[in-house]
Amino acid sequence: MKSIKRTKIIATVSDINCNEEKLIDLYNAGTNIIRFNFSHAQQDAVAKLLEIIKDLNDSGKTNLSTLLDTKGPEIRTGNVQEKVIVKKGDHFKIFVDESLLVEPQDIFCDYNYLLEDVKKDQIIIIDSGLLKAKVIKVTPTYVVVEALNDHSIGSRRHVNLPGVNLKLPGITDKDESDILFAIEHNIDLIAASFIRHQTNVIEIKSLLKQHNAEHIQIISKIENQEALANLEGIVKESDGIMVARGDLGVEIEISTLPYHQKVIMDTCFTYGKTIIVATELLKSMVESPFPTRAEVSDVYNSVILRTDCTMLSDETAVGKFPIQSCQMMTDVILEAEQHTNNKHKDFEITFTTDYALDKKMIAKNALFVADQVKADYILLFTNSGFLARVVSAYKPNHTVFAFTKDLKVLRSMNFLFAIYPFLIESWGKYPIEDEKKALAYLESNGFVKKGQKIIVINDVVEGNAVSPYVKVINL
Repeated sequence: MKSIKRTKIIATVSDINCNEEKLIDLYNAGTNIIRFNFSHAQQDAVAKLLEIIKDLNDSGKTNLSTLLDTKGPEIRTGNVQEKVIVKKGDHFKIFVDESLLVEPQDIFCDYNYLLEDVKKDQIIIIDSGLLKAKVIKVTPTYVVVEALNDHSIGSRRHVNLPGVNLKLPGITDKDESDILFAIEHNIDLIAASFIRHQTNVIEIKSLLKQHNAEHIQIISKIENQEALANLEGIVKESDGIMVARGDLGVEIEISTLPYHQKVIMDTCFTYGKTIIVATELLKSMVESPFPTRAEVSDVYNSVILRTDCTMLSDETAVGKFPIQSCQMMTDVILEAEQHTNNKHKDFEITFTTDYALDKKMIAKNALFVADQVKADYILLFTNSGFLARVVSAYKPNHTVFAFTKDLKVLRSMNFLFAIYPFLIESWGKYPIEDEKKALAYLESNGFVKKGQKIIVINDVVEGNAVSPYVKVINL
């Protein structure tokens, strides 16, 4: 039987160059979730791809979930006829009123509160970190800054204000439109960009609730200093966290990035939240059929540090070797997982729901038994998916086959570590009926075989079920 990785892969696709064949190939290479980046993607084109994914899932050719990554609130410079060239040591002005620009080096910034939020000696970062400038003086109409390096500033470049509590909306008009699109088209996960405070997450939750879409999982992207300062609150309110190392690495000293990645991951472990490690994991494979040794080590170490998902961005969206990139990531994950042995009893997790205690006991006991009896797999039955989330949070050393009768729950479980979800049409009168049905399906499809040892976890309370329970089955 083919090895099954426990760490999930998110692959970004472009709505311009993606098709059915590529989606199937990505799935076969190890992709679990397809990501659409709505900083660039168009709703009409994505809608067509979502129809293809639905058809592939319905036919059994794939079992893919979908993720919409919002553009988020941002600050940018204005449009320019020609690039603004600045040399190290040059003083130039940044205006918030475009009509006041006079000198060739004057630039516009669309953040209305710039003049009141920045202070002397503060650093302003322009063009995704390519230009750093120090504030020399703040006047009633502009900010004078000193360039700390040479750069040419083009149109609509990103501006970062590290250390500033920005007065930006949690959800922009575009984000709201895209989230409503996600609801309408049954997208499973929303990655919320430039989250700064837990209130931003609550705002998205409220929008989902208004449209009866609370099943959609919210992944908060940590990509600025303000989010780091409010990390615990953001983690508590979110279903998962993306360590967005690209933008985060612009806002903080890049030498501190690994430390902050570890802090973010540890906070997620504490609250049992899913972790996604993103940005440049296999960046060189955009152009090369092979990764660098450092990239392989990055993926390997992310797995050793117990991330739930690793993400491919340009590698699969615009790269020359999208399928090879995904297969390479799968190969490295499988190798790393051979050298992990999670000690569940040492994990102390604080879940943010009131009814988690019994699930914690079921999960910890089941995983302890699985390790002790050297089980081959774990079989789990769940209505809401919450038991699967708890089991996943304890980082099982075994693949978990999770059966549910709710398609939305199935899709939400696809991004959980070690959880491989399947649909069951209805629960039987007795739990043993569900066990037999599930095991027959798994055996006929080559997931399990005779002679293997399976741990069964069930907390479905229907019919004459006696739940919850944990048991050992010898096939």
